[in-house]
Amino acid sequence: MTRLPVLWSMLALSLLGACTPAAHLVQPVEVYEGQARILLLEQPYRLTFTVNPTTHELRGTLEQRRTADRFEVSGTLLDTAEGEEVTAQVSAGAAPRFNASLLGFGVTGLSLKADALLTGRIRNRILEGSLRVGGVRYPLHMRRVQ
Repeated sequence: MTRLPVLWSMLALSLLGACTPAAHLVQPVEVYEGQARILLLEQPYRLTFTVNPTTHELRGTLEQRRTADRFEVSGTLLDTAEGEEVTAQVSAGAAPRFNASLLGFGVTGLSLKADALLTGRIRNRILEGSLRVGGVRYPLHMRRVQ
């Protein structure tokens, strides 16, 4: 009968362990720098993000280096046989909005920055893909720097 309390205590400890949050998952910051050709001009960009290893959720920022404009990035990073597939929505977030009217007609809340869709593949520390802005696809080439 002395084994029964030991078994109960082991069972209680294992149940308590199941109720505690999972160990803190390390989410390293990845930084890519490169350019996209937008409207015939090379624009420098920096993509900084973390990925949740269990849900593959990607969160970060895309910075246009010439103007220092920052955009919020959220999406997924999935492992495939050909490399890692990135699909992310790029949002202007709380960007300035344009309001104008003339004789009672006008626009209200028009964002001065456009949202985009970032897609691509990461292989050998290089991200090759595209930024789709307003339905137009622009090529993107970035190299991992961190």
